Amino acid sequence: MISKTVLFKFILEWKSTSMILWTLTFIFIILSIKSSNEPVISLFEETVIEKYLLQFSNANNFIWDISIGFLLSEIFYIIVVYFPEKQKKKDISPFINSKCESIIFSSYSLIQEIIRLSNLTYNYKNLTSEQLNEACKIVNPKEHIFKFASNIADITEGHFGFKIYNSWARIINEIDETTRYPYIDSGLLKRLYKLFNNFLRYTAKDLAVIDRLNNDSLESWSSTFYDFYLETKDLRDYYILYSGKEFKNDPWK
Repeated sequence: MISKTVLFKFILEWKSTSMILWTLTFIFIILSIKSSNEPVISLFEETVIEKYLLQFSNANNFIWDISIGFLLSEIFYIIVVYFPEKQKKKDISPFINSKCESIIFSSYSLIQEIIRLSNLTYNYKNLTSEQLNEACKIVNPKEHIFKFASNIADITEGHFGFKIYNSWARIINEIDETTRYPYIDSGLLKRLYKLFNNFLRYTAKDLAVIDRLNNDSLESWSSTFYDFYLETKDLRDYYILYSGKEFKNDPWK
């Protein structure tokens, strides 16, 4: 469930351009009426509205040209740009939706695995910075060994740090594939890039070779993981607003 404050913030961000265009359209319609040579419509005669529709004392031709120019440009934009682009966004939305859900769930799995290995009972959807830091202090990535398969016949073993690196690499790859598509929503793109540029981009390689380092916990990466958690939450909240639907494996549900 998205809070009303977050929802209001997203609507302002998502619909700000539309609201500005609708406001300008209304203003220029009024200006075109006031600057035209046509008499006031009989419906508005002798009403409070009439005085706002009477012609300006001068510069009517200039105001008329500007107003009609804007309105014609807007009509041209809607027909030539808006509707075709909206259809193209609709065509690619199944792919974008699938990728976003995969990125969100992969990000959840990474953080949830840290909590699981710490044997703490913290709830992922209400996780705090202090709780994640405590979990990271407990988990020694060198002590937890996992199996990895590059293909059916090639199975190797690696520590938890290497698993985190692999998970991050998969997330980065999916983000890269998603952002290459044209007509993707700008708000969605902004959040995907923010996740892509998380500090893990620079420190995940250290986790892959943590067995060669002196670190015996994940505490040094705690703040980075929490930023990653918050960025995933922001992406998830915006995605639900963008797609207009809940998704099956929502970690915050």
